[in-house]
Amino acid sequence: MRIAVTGASGFVGRAVLRAAADAGVAAVGLARSGEAAARVEAAGGAVARIAALDAAALAPAFADADAVVHLAQVGAERRGQTYAAVNVEGTRAVIAAARAAGVRRVVFYSGLGVAHYGMREHCTNPYFLSKLRAEQELFESGLQVFVFRPSYIFGPGGELVPALLAELARGAVTRIGDGAYRMQPIAVADAARLVLRAAAVPFVVPYVFDLVGPEPITYAAFLERFAAVARRAGRPATLHVEEIPVEQALREARAGGWRGMAADELACLLCDEVGDAGPLRALLGAELTPLDAVIASAIAAEPAT
Repeated sequence: MRIAVTGASGFVGRAVLRAAADAGVAAVGLARSGEAAARVEAAGGAVARIAALDAAALAPAFADADAVVHLAQVGAERRGQTYAAVNVEGTRAVIAAARAAGVRRVVFYSGLGVAHYGMREHCTNPYFLSKLRAEQELFESGLQVFVFRPSYIFGPGGELVPALLAELARGAVTRIGDGAYRMQPIAVADAARLVLRAAAVPFVVPYVFDLVGPEPITYAAFLERFAAVARRAGRPATLHVEEIPVEQALREARAGGWRGMAADELACLLCDEVGDAGPLRALLGAELTPLDAVIASAIAAEPAT
């Protein structure tokens, strides 16, 4: 089997390339820069340099692929990138390139809040709308489409772990609101293995999956679990919570960013979305990695200070 991966130099993309290498699956990772190409090679993928997400640039890289894994999306509009140009038009370009290259299957990462757009406050924003529009383009394409709607994807190399470890070491962890909003973290290694399964299995219903871990948990409880695992690993982990009101965090995010998070990124944290992991277990043919094990592996990958 051979796959082509857009967004291959990112957190999930590199995990997909590593999983493919371990499984003996040929994988080509698309890269726009030399730095991105180096990350693709380090993860075990062949490199295809592309100038942009347009069909003419993508089609040669998709040649001979059994499936395209489309991960090149943005979660915030920064540096001139827009949801319309990247998430929607980029997906249209992937569809056109797949058709031109004779690829019949696309695996796509959407967002867990898509199903509640217009129903819940933090799911009703331009980001989730762009994911919904991208899904529609794929469903209408005539291609075989597997859609994963992720909760928080967690593991070594992610951005949340070093930030939390630093706060725990300082003795003060900032939490937005009471932390009662839920998440359902899934191991990045599981997320990658599921991509490979979706690229290979017969195309039947279901082909839309909530990409969630085995355990839904409130953010407040997640912080407690994270601190407990960190202490067992010998890390400094004093969990003193400093609460900031939700509206204050959202106001700052809209005004330019709250701790580097744009308003739509903050909405993803607050959206309180969970799902059923059963279909994922059936697709994978195995159990998902337990939450404590995911946290422990992510912490172990971070250098001690």
